[in-house]
Amino acid sequence: ISEEEHLHVATIVEDQAWELQTGISRIPVADQYLYDGILTWTEYLGIIPTRMQHLPAGIERMFSMARGTQNATALSMKKWITSNYHYMVPDDGKIEPNFDSFLAHVQRGVKVLGGYKAAPVVIGPVTMVYLSKIKAFASGFLNGEKHKLLEMLLPIYKDLLKKVASLGVKEIQVHEAALVMRDETLLPLFKKAYPFILPVKNAFDVDINMVSFMEDIGDEHYKWLVAIDEVSIVSLDFTRGDTLGLIKRHGFPTTKMLGAGLVDSRSVWYTDPKKVVPIIEEIKRHVKTTRVNPSGSLQYVPWSLEGEDDLENHTAGPVLSFAKEKIAEISLVAEAFHNPDVFSDLQNKWSEYIQFVRENSSVRSRLERITEADFCRSEPFEIRRGKQLPGCPILPTTTIGSLPQTMAIRQLRSKLRKGTITDKEYKDEIDKQIAYMIGIQEALGLDILVHGEPERTDMVEFFGQQLEGMLFSKNGWVQSFGSRCVRPPIIWADVHRPRPMTTREFQVAQALTEKPVKGMLTGPVTILNWSFPRADIPRKDQAMQLALCLRDEVADLELCGCTVIQVDEPALREAMPLRANEKKEYLDWAVDAFRLSTAISKSETQIHTHMCYCEFDDCMDAIDKLDTDVNSIENARSDDATLFAFKRIGYTKDLGPGTYDIHSPVVPPVEFIVNKMSSFLECVEKEKLVVNPDCGLKTRA
Repeated sequence: ISEEEHLHVATIVEDQAWELQTGISRIPVADQYLYDGILTWTEYLGIIPTRMQHLPAGIERMFSMARGTQNATALSMKKWITSNYHYMVPDDGKIEPNFDSFLAHVQRGVKVLGGYKAAPVVIGPVTMVYLSKIKAFASGFLNGEKHKLLEMLLPIYKDLLKKVASLGVKEIQVHEAALVMRDETLLPLFKKAYPFILPVKNAFDVDINMVSFMEDIGDEHYKWLVAIDEVSIVSLDFTRGDTLGLIKRHGFPTTKMLGAGLVDSRSVWYTDPKKVVPIIEEIKRHVKTTRVNPSGSLQYVPWSLEGEDDLENHTAGPVLSFAKEKIAEISLVAEAFHNPDVFSDLQNKWSEYIQFVRENSSVRSRLERITEADFCRSEPFEIRRGKQLPGCPILPTTTIGSLPQTMAIRQLRSKLRKGTITDKEYKDEIDKQIAYMIGIQEALGLDILVHGEPERTDMVEFFGQQLEGMLFSKNGWVQSFGSRCVRPPIIWADVHRPRPMTTREFQVAQALTEKPVKGMLTGPVTILNWSFPRADIPRKDQAMQLALCLRDEVADLELCGCTVIQVDEPALREAMPLRANEKKEYLDWAVDAFRLSTAISKSETQIHTHMCYCEFDDCMDAIDKLDTDVNSIENARSDDATLFAFKRIGYTKDLGPGTYDIHSPVVPPVEFIVNKMSSFLECVEKEKLVVNPDCGLKTRA
């Protein structure tokens, strides 16, 4: 479609979102991002890489930064704090701001909603600096360079906020996601930025709402933030971390309003009255003026339960809540500040659900029988490595797993859903696709093959659909990055595997070639983190249940003759807590869950894993403890940073750094690949290097 059509549809969607929020006191505006919020503000601020500066400002340049062009690589992509959402990392370029588009969005919001309701959203300067990796500065973008960049941005932000305040709005939301980060270098940056950039109170009749999300902001950031006179509203996340503890320890100013993020924007479950009522009572004791809001953006949950008949009629249905329902939930929680009895019906629904799911204890009985030996391979890597893949050449080539999901494959799946073909007809056609994919890999001369996953819609959804204890929506899409969306499963009860999940397709593929074919599994931590977990039991327990399912699958694949099994864990790092004391606990059980999945394998079976789009420096020891034989990592957008992290810890197992960026439509020239391989060999012995792209090829249809 044309840019004009694109923007027209975006306007319609924005109008619909505003209409849904008519009962909300203040409605965010200028926060509809066509690809990513950080990328949009990179374009607004004009932090444009030299390689992109020849392009015209606006959408074309912004999308080129996201996806790359034939002559210019894309910006790096990283996971957003503790989520599966990806943001684009600003990495170079002079600063040439242009806020015309942003101010036009604000003006439209004021025109449609009125100045009282419309609350413009500004992504704060410290967050932009913290998330940037500006190559023009000294190597590593150290603290001194961050201060230099911030100093460049401050007058720009100061001027912008004056302009926004003059448009007749009564509130400006300044989103400083970096407030939740546990980094002692941040506080000096915050003190330099605020209150310097904020409009003078006497000059403008506008409230500044400082917003954070994803966690509590920690003691030092909290004490500093609530002491800023120019800030009228402080909006905090009460669904994760210990925000209530911050208020109880340090108090809350009577001159400010608290924005209480009590409605969980990252969960599909209704607010549990037993959990939220005690928090409400404590807030009432310590805070004079409070309003209720979601804990963060509702982009992390599906749009609505409307039309989801299977979910609404399910046992868990009465306690499910998607984005549209959460807007109504905000009013319900707000009313509970004055009338706790408003939760009586909801509490009954929660009680009925909890009673039902806790009646089945067979899975938990199996977990109780696990011993320490179940977490350990039978032999150490140094011994088992020599037994694996005899005859495989040095620098073996492979892919990460998925091959393109073509239109023909998607149409085939659609026919099965509509009932126009039988299950047998569907499988026969899938087998033809597998044969085609094996033939392509054979022709290319790859050494370790994959079946291509034509039967899988998504690397988590596919497994969830075959496990008991998981639910699925029809239209529950949430954004992963750009226009790529996923449909996360909902874990609603104890999870178990009724039958093998991947053995049929593996056997079809392996029968077509003499070369080894990988068994392809998604790891327990990734299935958990890319699903909506239960709210009534710890995530650790859910991870272990999933691990037992995968453990059984690994055993069944071996029985079918599989000698290479890849268990992907791209989500290991993303859900790691920000607090140091919680970080170790999480990594301990995450590693245990992975090892419980794979330790049953024979020494002759080579276990691979795959990780991507995170900064792994602070969990490298945990990655080493996974005890995989090969780790294939996203590397093409990170300038070998992850590769060097493995080198720093003295990683001794085999490694497959990504040679090129599969999320970009750009085909890299041979020279690019050769240079990448040369850089890899400076860090990894050739006998331990595996050659592969940086991620699966599903999206490259």
